[in-house]
Amino acid sequence: MERRILDTLAELGFTSRARLSELARSEGIELPPFLLRVLSIVGRFPTHNQQQLLQRRGHDKGQVARAFKQLEQQALIRRSGSSTPRRITQAALTEEGQRLFSRLEAARGELASQALSGFAPEEVTQLNALLQRMLENVERTAD
Repeated sequence: MERRILDTLAELGFTSRARLSELARSEGIELPPFLLRVLSIVGRFPTHNQQQLLQRRGHDKGQVARAFKQLEQQALIRRSGSSTPRRITQAALTEEGQRLFSRLEAARGELASQALSGFAPEEVTQLNALLQRMLENVERTAD
């Protein structure tokens, strides 16, 4: 039973990412899926070290660095910190990045509504609490 829960969570993550990419494309957002994720993380966690957030989610340092570079070249983010790109400590959305992020967040909201369709508000609260507990349990075993 426990393994099926993990399989379902993995499938939900995969399917959700694919559906979010479809919704983004339908909104005219033409970034590759990984760049969408990076832009989303920069927008949703502006005070966090985004590189660490991405690496915590299993992305390789080089992949993250390339994504930041591409988003900066497209004028969607600006980076600040040390004088060398490898020591960047902060990234923020540009005006254009913020516009794109707002459209992406609207697509994420639509996806969340679709995923939780038919759930009572109490069920959503309970589901969120249970998933948060699972995440904390897994993080605790990683230390």
